[in-house]
Amino acid sequence: MTGAKMMIDEADAAVLANGGTTDYALGGESVMFKPLVADRLLHDGDTIRLGEMQLQMLHHPGHTKGSCSFIFKTIDAQKTYTVLIANMPTIITNKNFSKISTYPGIVNDYAYTLKAMKNLVFNIWVASHASQFDMHRKHKPGNAYNPSAFIDKAGYDGQLADLQKQYEAHINRH
Repeated sequence: MTGAKMMIDEADAAVLANGGTTDYALGGESVMFKPLVADRLLHDGDTIRLGEMQLQMLHHPGHTKGSCSFIFKTIDAQKTYTVLIANMPTIITNKNFSKISTYPGIVNDYAYTLKAMKNLVFNIWVASHASQFDMHRKHKPGNAYNPSAFIDKAGYDGQLADLQKQYEAHINRH
């Protein structure tokens, strides 16, 4: 509708094109959204340019087959920051992973993503959901500009450690 280019991790392109019917966790016979064909399929390490801004896409599968995070550099008057927009690998199904025939690589994908995310180097991180990075504690409406509030490697590491435990509990209980 806006004329913007639609870009998606190639591993989620089929779900986008069929309106969500083949989504391994939420799919079914009903279309969940208007099907779309992506203008560009993204792969791990691809760069997206928005004017002078460059985002690097990081393939972080598990949550969906094509889950991805983004990393980029930004500069303010004081410093250059490497910023991570993390797609935290939360588990969205209660099903035994071995019973998900439409996503046979799910166990390996979560393991890959958890390991890959532990090795990322950044200054600032945010996530898809405010609660995942404690946004409401770090910034309140009216607060002055303060990028250091989002420099929180310990919080990131803690989130990943919790997700690792959830993953291990999930694969060990079935």
